[in-house]
Amino acid sequence: MDLCELDNRPFCACSTPSGTAGIAVIRLSGEGSSLIADKCIKIVRAYDESVKVCSQMPGYTACYARFEDPADGRLIDNVIVMHFVAPHSYTGDEMFEISCHGGSAVKQEILSVLESNGARPAGRGEFTKRAFINGKLDLAEAEAVMDVINADSARALDAANSQIHGDLSSKLDMYEKKLYEALALIEMIVEFPEHDDTPENTDKITEICRKAVSGLDSLIRSYSKGRMLTERMKIVLCGKPNSGKSTLLNAIAGFDRAIVTDTPGTTRDTLELQADIASIPVTVVDTAGLRDTSDEIEEMGIRRAVTALSEADLVFYLIAPDEDVSSVEENLRDMDPNKTKAVFTKSDEGDNPHKKEIEELIRAHGINDFVEISAKSGLNMDLLEQEVKKTYEAAGGLLAENILIMSKRHADALTSASDKLNSAIEAVEGGLGVDIASSVIRSALDDLGAITGKTVSAELADTIFSRFCIGK
Repeated sequence: MDLCELDNRPFCACSTPSGTAGIAVIRLSGEGSSLIADKCIKIVRAYDESVKVCSQMPGYTACYARFEDPADGRLIDNVIVMHFVAPHSYTGDEMFEISCHGGSAVKQEILSVLESNGARPAGRGEFTKRAFINGKLDLAEAEAVMDVINADSARALDAANSQIHGDLSSKLDMYEKKLYEALALIEMIVEFPEHDDTPENTDKITEICRKAVSGLDSLIRSYSKGRMLTERMKIVLCGKPNSGKSTLLNAIAGFDRAIVTDTPGTTRDTLELQADIASIPVTVVDTAGLRDTSDEIEEMGIRRAVTALSEADLVFYLIAPDEDVSSVEENLRDMDPNKTKAVFTKSDEGDNPHKKEIEELIRAHGINDFVEISAKSGLNMDLLEQEVKKTYEAAGGLLAENILIMSKRHADALTSASDKLNSAIEAVEGGLGVDIASSVIRSALDDLGAITGKTVSAELADTIFSRFCIGK
């Protein structure tokens, strides 16, 4: 990161959401922040009566103060001010957090006064970017900050907290150290081939690479789970018209999200609902009933339903008590047996008279999981929750010490590094020369460094932080 390109003026932003609230927090950070604070903040009461201005405040203390416009002495708000000193602040620089009332006018006026007295508006993610530049966080930990903010389930929060506390970075650092050991062995072989070009040393090089590949592949597999947490598991409800899809969607939602009638074809397009099932963030998709139709609009909805099936992580194929064997046989053509669960619905209305034949047909198609529910009465709804948990737990195989890869950028970099290390193994074992293996291992280390920020370009860092919210 080229520090010469940084704008080192103090910067400020509101760190709480837009709109009206009881309280808002405005951050001011950077060298010289206390000079600006002294102009605008008039201390009314501090824990130490000798503290008269913000620059005199010890680190990690607070004061009650008046925030005024120095131009005319106008009171803008009564505030609480926290002072953080370098290097022990979020950004690594001096920083103030100003807690004010959460009205739009209050926030705008405070920011305007700070800017007119020497501060500049913060860019997206600038507080966290400065923490990265100052060595407070590596890039993987910094990216996890936004994962914590965006987490909308307990599992997503746990996974993000694991990364923000450095679990992934520590794991990658371990692999990097081992790979540097392999490079050192290669250097010895190149410099002193008559003494060090031995099977023992070449075997040690390939052993190090294989262990790294095994660990990286375990992390890569965990991305299946991580993706479900960041992008939500996609659950599709499908079946013939009036099979109970919309009723089930409404039961999951807890309110009438979809229109439910006895008229076939009521749902003509996909309806989506975001929910949390078993602490897993999900998007539940209600689709148009699968059947032959001459209605152009309904046909478009059915085509979208088929598309949704191809994109789903989990499919609940709903079968009503009045469904016959032929319609099930026709609909099974669109079902992927690896992600489809058969759900007999409306059990409060009685069993399907063809249930045994339908089950045999479904098993012949490769679907072996069956659930019988009543969305109206709530019967066995917990079994659907268990199916969601089973789908999540089955994704990605074993986890690497409970570390989840949640970023596609990380997954791509890990995949690239693993492929290169496999090439290094082939180079050594194929007699192509350890110098070739050295070049490939160094490239793999660059891939790992791009995750933690050791080898990241300024352009990539700017792109990553531009996805952050202003004020973080």
